[in-house]
Amino acid sequence: MSILDETNQKLLSLLRENARYSIAFLAKKLKVSRATVVNRIARLEKEGVILGYRVELHSTLESDGIKAWTTVIIDGGATAEVVQILRGEPCINAIYDTNGRWDILIELIAPSLEELGQALERIRSIKAITSSETYIHLKRYA
Repeated sequence: MSILDETNQKLLSLLRENARYSIAFLAKKLKVSRATVVNRIARLEKEGVILGYRVELHSTLESDGIKAWTTVIIDGGATAEVVQILRGEPCINAIYDTNGRWDILIELIAPSLEELGQALERIRSIKAITSSETYIHLKRYA
């Protein structure tokens, strides 16, 4: 069995939809036994495919602060150096490599607009960053 065979892909899709689906429900949807579902989930966890489960709150209940994305263009081949510097920034939640116009996408969470602004100033002051654009999350639809 390939770790990401068709059944595991369907299982992962169902778990992304709702990680609290019962084993019986998943088995019925996948047309396999409950033991098969349990074993497949355990293997996906062991192999590092499933890294964990999380609670997703309705956007009106989230109080994590101001959320924003910043897209960045990096000069030359300095991406690794810039990412290393960015890892020390407390407001950065995640850094993504991208394709297209921008080199990286930064996900930020700050307690206030003032602290978000300060974080953006620190990010923009990195010499190898030639351009950036920031988008503040206003409303979540899905």
